[in-house]
Amino acid sequence: MNMDEDWIDDIDIEIEEESYPATEVLVEEHRQIEKALEILEKAVRNGVSDPELYERLADFFSGYADRIHHGKEEEILFKVLKRTAPEHILEIVSALESDHVTGRDLVGKMRKNSENFDSLKDFALSYVSFLRDHILREDEGLFPSMHPYLSRDEEEIIASEFEKVDAERSRDHYEELLRDIEKQFSNSEN
Repeated sequence: MNMDEDWIDDIDIEIEEESYPATEVLVEEHRQIEKALEILEKAVRNGVSDPELYERLADFFSGYADRIHHGKEEEILFKVLKRTAPEHILEIVSALESDHVTGRDLVGKMRKNSENFDSLKDFALSYVSFLRDHILREDEGLFPSMHPYLSRDEEEIIASEFEKVDAERSRDHYEELLRDIEKQFSNSEN
């Protein structure tokens, strides 16, 4: 069937871009966390034995990735989803909550072993791999799956609550810490 399809170009389709402000915050935080993961991985793979660098990275992961980012998920987003989402979403949430505990444990082991590079490197590389997988499961699994169960208003309310967490837990401090770590690491590479 060879139909003239010029008529398609004449249709003015207005597609409203979906906006998920709370999700956008979490995804942006993932990009910041990935920067720190990249530094951690490069440092370990290049044999950088700098306890201060690893302590500062552990501070970033504990403060930013866990207290701020995972705190927003556990204390706000997941609580809302537990009230509104169906079982298949709750199963994802449960697995992600378990991941958060595992991540805390790995960061604790990195911190404990920051002075012993041979011990640190295995925990650090495990954390890098683990957290990258976790981020992927949120970005491509949970977030798109949860959107049908959250209204635009709920997303906006959640995003507003996230702003309170940012202020209370000094998000700016941790983003500045990451910039300092990036500078410190780039100077040590040269």
